[in-house]
Amino acid sequence: MTRPARRMCARCQRTTDEPVLVHEVHAATGPGFNVYACPECAPHYPPMPDPLEILDAAARRRSHLKIRVCDANADGTAADSTPKPEVHAGDTRPTPCPRAHPPCACTGRRPAL
Repeated sequence: MTRPARRMCARCQRTTDEPVLVHEVHAATGPGFNVYACPECAPHYPPMPDPLEILDAAARRRSHLKIRVCDANADGTAADSTPKPEVHAGDTRPTPCPRAHPPCACTGRRPAL
């Protein structure tokens, strides 16, 4: 014998024996949850989006992240630009440290974090 589904309507807060799934809430860090409505309130909710369409839209969207690196003097003003570090695949020579404030005393290689 199965127990009938009883849920509270998210719109009118009444308990119903005939819940209608109107939204799925996805969580990035843990389980999500479902939102239910009674049959009278369900038409007031927009249709649920297709998860695959959401993923496609996110894949087409271009990232707006921009990283800008600059040097600053002790008083906070912009310093002269320094040469850009070069990375060569398979190069085992130590890369010299660029100017740093305060100057570091390393030999050119920094330990991995």
